[in-house]
Order: sequence, then structure tokens, then C-alpha cells
Amino acid sequence: MARTKNDHEYSDDEDYDEDASSTSSSDTEGEDEAEKNAEKEAKKQAKKSKEHDTVLKGVNVAPLAEGSDGAAVASTFAYSTKLVSNWYQHRCAQNSCQTRWSEFAVIDDDEADLTKRSSVIPIIHRHIYRNKHWVTRSVTIQDPVMRKVLLEVLHKYQDLDPELENWTFEPPFMPLVHRWDVLKEYQAKAEPGPLKNAALVMLAFLTPIVASSVVSLALTRETGKVSFENLWQIFPPSSIVMTKFFGIDTLCRVLKYKKRPEDRCNPEGWVIDMEYVDWNGEHCGYTTTTLTIWEFEGLRRVANLPVFPISFLPDVEKTKAAMIERGRKFESMRGFHYMLANGTKVLLETEKPEPRPVAGKVCVDAYAYYRSNNMVRPKLRPLFPEVDEDSTKTPTTDDAELSETVFETDFAISAVEIDSDKGNERSEDLRPLTDEHLLLTTPWMKGFDIKSKEWCELRIDDLKDMVWNDGAFDKLVLPGGEKELAWEFVENKNLSTSGFDDFIPDKGRGLIILMFGPPGVGKTFTAEAVAERARVPLYLMSAGDLGTKPSDVESSLVRALELCRMWNAMLLLDEADVFLGARTNESLERNELVSIFLTKLEYYQGILFLTTNRISSIDHAFQSRVDLFLPYRDLTSSARRLVWENFIEHAGRDKFDIDDAALDKLSQLNLNGREIKNLIKSAQLLGLKSGQKVPTGRLYMLADKRVQALSMMDG
Repeated sequence: MARTKNDHEYSDDEDYDEDASSTSSSDTEGEDEAEKNAEKEAKKQAKKSKEHDTVLKGVNVAPLAEGSDGAAVASTFAYSTKLVSNWYQHRCAQNSCQTRWSEFAVIDDDEADLTKRSSVIPIIHRHIYRNKHWVTRSVTIQDPVMRKVLLEVLHKYQDLDPELENWTFEPPFMPLVHRWDVLKEYQAKAEPGPLKNAALVMLAFLTPIVASSVVSLALTRETGKVSFENLWQIFPPSSIVMTKFFGIDTLCRVLKYKKRPEDRCNPEGWVIDMEYVDWNGEHCGYTTTTLTIWEFEGLRRVANLPVFPISFLPDVEKTKAAMIERGRKFESMRGFHYMLANGTKVLLETEKPEPRPVAGKVCVDAYAYYRSNNMVRPKLRPLFPEVDEDSTKTPTTDDAELSETVFETDFAISAVEIDSDKGNERSEDLRPLTDEHLLLTTPWMKGFDIKSKEWCELRIDDLKDMVWNDGAFDKLVLPGGEKELAWEFVENKNLSTSGFDDFIPDKGRGLIILMFGPPGVGKTFTAEAVAERARVPLYLMSAGDLGTKPSDVESSLVRALELCRMWNAMLLLDEADVFLGARTNESLERNELVSIFLTKLEYYQGILFLTTNRISSIDHAFQSRVDLFLPYRDLTSSARRLVWENFIEHAGRDKFDIDDAALDKLSQLNLNGREIKNLIKSAQLLGLKSGQKVPTGRLYMLADKRVQALSMMDG
């Protein structure tokens, strides 16, 4: 058949040419791939070289190549053997690698022989095969001189004990990364000799292993951002960190860090164990708190973490100075202090700490908190290097164990070991604190809110010195010499150290003053004014504060009496009729209340003011226990005039258009002191909008209408 123009014939030569063309194309692609791999490897090596230069900056030594045994440079560092023995772990599963011959029938004997032959090599570098590469499994330091260097460099690194770890370190080599600069500094300051050579060898050997982590830490410091996996890098033990206690910035010292695994309730987290300085009513010391940073994705700003190193703050020295200054206030508030608070308190006697506003008088006293609540004081780690009385060993940071509390709490103080209370009286160690101690002090002190009768944590910056009202006693209007008599009783009681006593020790040593009379004539004000003049706290309670059940009354009364004894405070029990009334056969429960009250007062050693409007119904047993009766009667016209003047002066004389004649007229109205105070307040409110002085006519109209209303109510 004839061939057409479009037919093709393929000769052997043509076939050869096509194959040659295909081979040539494959070779070109292979060369391109090889070039890419070579370029990629070159970039990788350049990056490593740059990292090595960074971490060895200032050190005159070249890093050992990965996998090198250092034999070529061993003599440079005065070592007679190779520097590193590289061990490679071969695990052959399902005939995946070739069979190897050994001199030993048991594989453990093979490893023992390897260990014996490598015993004189300074460093053992173990490798495992992972993802087609040999990677570091662990590093063991065998050289005694190198171990001596590490003991210095890793001193007090959380609970690390190189001896217990057989001087073996595993990735990511946290202690070595955190103390890398310390190792470099040690090498720089060491005198020429074995120690300096050992430090240089470790720097040269470890550089390829830890360079990426050291550079990562440097990058975190530069950018202020960190990933969850690298959080451990920024929390070296003994570093100073900032966190918040009940919302207030506080500095602590890192004791240790630990990664907690994920469970069914929580993701992974880094547990940071810290210590700070607290006061337990007897002495200052270190206590611990734990905070957990839960897993997060991507990068976070370090300063936005719930706890972070203060090195990431814009002005570290300014922050330290402010914390030390606050620490000086903390130092001055040890012991008992009667102060004014205006800010926030955190309740201690609720199921969970609860913040509340506070404004008024408070007693700062940790000793009284533990004593009155029948609690043993927390045992604090001593600030000063002393042997604890109950131990033959001084507790140190090295001995601390990670708290079992692994869940994050809202800055609550973690549980600490407690010790039994020694003795019944105060024994306070008020030695001056160092700047390091002041820096780490808590921003809260335990105190008692006098108004609400609640134990709480008080913010140190919210506390101010007490401002005493010296004019209160002068403004107290009482007939005759009763005011001075009350003061002399109190003044001499405070001066007395032993005084007249009962035949039974500590019985009947208190001072009980009973004030009785109509309402609004100054009974309560008498106790308040006397306490201000005596410069002591006034613990004011009503029958409602004590309760109605005998058990509640007893516990509340015992607590109040004990606090007043410890603070040398005066106790005012206002409207105490229910506890003073005569016992009858009809109400056994009320009889029990009166009996409890009488028994507790018998052994009270402080000053007690009692007020009642029903003097005629007082139990006879109580009458015999009263040291001073102060009767109060309705105010005379001259006394009322003085009360009007005092309240007008207190409100501001310039706010009232009033003269002596008007005062004389007002004093004729039968009003008590409380009613006069309320009238002044009402007149002020009516004049607020106009901004003008309160006229005499309006003030008299208000007073007269009140008198008329009271007369109508009395029938």
C-alpha cells in the first residue's frame, strides 16, 4: 500500500532522540530541585550561624558542629579525650532496619559497656531518630569540673537537684536557657584555668542545642509578645513578676513553673508558683500563691497576661520605687492600728472573698483576727536566715514544693502550712524590712470595720491616720459635774495597771458605766465623746447586733469583749434593755440571756458603757455590778440654748440668720438634742435651692410644729 504524505515512520534514531530529549528534561528538573534544596540548606545554615553568633556574643569560642565529638579542639581546652560521646538510639520495629552484630547476648550489657567506655568523656549526648532526623534526647555532664561550674550557675533554680537528676538535662533545657547569660558571665569572670575552660566547652557544645530557645526569648523581650508553648521562657525562678491581688498590682517572686496537662474540665496551662511577703500578726514572712495561665492560640502581649515579669514594664525602676514606698506603709502598719479607711474592703468571713466599699473607722490587726476567730496563724517562711524554733532546718526557697492548687483562683491567697498559737498575748517581731522585702509586700492588711463589725482585707493605700475629734467632749452638754465625773473614771481606769481586784483573779476588774434617761439627751454622745478624748476605739453594739438566741448572744458578746480587751477599746452597748431587765418566771429564754450577760461582764477587764431608757426594770444582780450611774434628764432651757448654738456652729454660722434673741426663743421649746440636730438639718435642706441664709422665722416654725406634733402624739 502506498504511503501517504501524512504517514510517519519512526526509526531507531528518532526513538533515541526522543528518549534523549526526555532524559535531558528530567536531568534539568533534578538539577533545579537540587539547587533549591541546596539553597534551602544554605539559608538554614545561615540562620543557625546567625543564632550561634547571637547567643555567643561576647564569648571568644566557636560552637561545636551538631553531632561533633569535639576531638579536634579538645586539646585547646586542656582535655585529653574527645569532648562529647554521641550516642544514637536505634529502635527497630517490625524488621524496619538491618540486624547488627554485638559482643553481648543481652542488650543491657551492650549499653553498660558503652557507658563504661564513655565514662571519661566530659559530655554524653544522646540522640533519637525522629521524622527522618537525629534529634537530641538528653545531655549528661560527666566532667567534675563542668559539674562544679553548673552548681554555681544553677544555684537555687526552683527545686532542681542535679545530683538527683544524674546531671542529665532534657529538651527544652529550661534551666540552661534561663541561666545562659549567667553561664556566659561566669566564663567571663573566671580566672584562666580548668573552670574557665569547662565553661567555654559547655558554651561551645550547648550553643547549637539551645540557640533557638535563647533567641526566641530575646525576640519575646524585643517584641513583648509570647506564645503559649514558650511561656516557660519568661518565668525563670527567682524573677520578679507582677500580678493582681483582688485587683491591685502586686509584685511576687517566682518559685517555680510547671505545665499541667489537659483534662476533661480544663485545657493545658502553665502553673506559676510565687511568693510574697505577708504579716500574720506575729512576724513577717514569705507565703505562696499560685496562678494558672490557660492555653491560648497565637501570640499574646506579655504585659496583658495575668502574671508577667516586670522587665516587660515601660519603667521598671519607677514601679519598684512605688512598690517599696507602699511596702514602707505596710511595715508601719504591723501590730494594732486604729485608722480611717475610705475605699474598698474584701470580706473574709464569707464563702468567697467579696469586695465591698468601706468608709469610716477600722482596726488594723491581724493578731486579733486570728485570735478572735479561734484560728491558728499561718506559718510563714522566715525573712531572715534563722533556724525555726520548731524545726532543725531553716526553710528556704529550694525546699518549697509546688502548691497542690492547680486551678486558677481570683487572686486568693493559697493555703499554707500552719503552726499552733504560742501563748495568749502578743509577741510581735517588728524588725525593719529590707528594700527587697518591702518590694514584695502584699497591698492588703487584715482589719476590722468598726461600723459593720466585719473582718476584711483592707487596701493599704486606702488607710489614713486617725483624726480625733477633740471638740466633741467640749460640745457635750450635761448638767452639773457629771461629764467630768465620767471622764475621770475613764482616765483613771486607763492609768491603772493592777488596781483593786476581787478575791478571784481577773474578776470584777472592769469599769461599767450605766447611762439612763429619756432619749436624745446625750447618752450615746457621752460615750463617743469620752472615747475621742481618750483616743481609743469605741466598739458600738446594739441588742440587734448580739442577736436573740442565747448561743448567738454569748458568742457575739465574747467576741466583742475580747476585741475590746485587746485594743483597749471602750464598749458601748446601746439600748441594752433586753439584757438588763429583771428576770421573771414567765420567760426562761430571756432569763438565760440576762444570766449570760451578767456572767460575761463579771470577768470583763475593760470599760463598758450601757444605755437604757428603762432604769426601773433593771435586774438587781446587774445593779450591783455597775460602777457609775449617770442619770440623764430633759434638757433645761439653758442647756437647750447651748445645744442650739453648738449645732448651728457645726453646720456653719454664716448659713443662718439668727441672733441671741432668737436663740433664747428657740431654747424655750421643749426639745431634746437629737430633735434639735434634725431641725438644723431640715432647715439646711430647705435653704439649699435658694442659697440664702436660713431665716429665724423658718427655723422657729419647724421647731414649733414639731413640738405641737409631739404633744398631739402624747395625747
